[in-house]
Amino acid sequence: MSDMAYGWHGTERDVSGVYEGDRPAIARLWAFWAGGKDFNPVDRALGEKVAARSPQVESLARHRLAFRSRVTRALVGEGVDQLLVIGVDLPMDDEVHTIAQSINPDVRVVYADTDQLVMLHADAYFSSDRAGTCGFVRAGVADSRAVLNGAAEILDLNRPVAVLLINSLDVLGDPQAVAALTVFRTELAAGSYIAFCHLTAEHDRRLVELGHMCADVAPGPPGVRNPEVLETLCAGMVLVEPGLVPAQTWRPDPGQRPVPGGVDLWCGVGRIRGPRSVFIPSPSPSSSL
Repeated sequence: MSDMAYGWHGTERDVSGVYEGDRPAIARLWAFWAGGKDFNPVDRALGEKVAARSPQVESLARHRLAFRSRVTRALVGEGVDQLLVIGVDLPMDDEVHTIAQSINPDVRVVYADTDQLVMLHADAYFSSDRAGTCGFVRAGVADSRAVLNGAAEILDLNRPVAVLLINSLDVLGDPQAVAALTVFRTELAAGSYIAFCHLTAEHDRRLVELGHMCADVAPGPPGVRNPEVLETLCAGMVLVEPGLVPAQTWRPDPGQRPVPGGVDLWCGVGRIRGPRSVFIPSPSPSSSL
């Protein structure tokens, strides 16, 4: 990887595409459920409908952000200095790069997403004086090769990278999820990590209805998987302690109070075993990069 000034860098910064403001998006729904303000009337309407049917989604939205914060701190604390975040939350003021660079200012962070509003936020955010060691790839988890090809312009993929999939796998079917994880496991350097959280329906079976209720959501309707299926997705990786567990039990902060009842959000962090050859960007059939 050639030396360059690591400020804002987008592998595709065309933000002139049509913004589908009349279509709900999963990133904005999570923002609504978490009590944020970056959503549209269509997101609010659907978000309220889902929350009325399954009130747990609001606590799940907070749990996923808490896990994201804890796992970022844990990974950077272990010496990881390259992060690839697939699926961006709104707003971006308390995003992964803010947390990571508060621990190590030299951490490089690349975000990947296909949501047009996220793209607009990223363009404005990273073009501002906040720009540092961050970048954005316009590609989603369904096209993991395009993600890596774009990230390779900023991150050194011949060194360990931590991939964060905060509910990103929820929108993929089983074959697509396996394919995406296989690309990351085989293309990233030994010592890399894949951190993820995923919806389940162990306590609230109404969450199974999310796929139907959110059928028109971009980039796709979220689905649930049981912990046994999630464990199979971790094949080929070494799960770090405490393993695959409910969100609130993954390395809780000191003094954190136990959550009454169950939480239908499970988390895990897998370490990629090696060795593997030098990373070489490969063609991606659905990408114009």
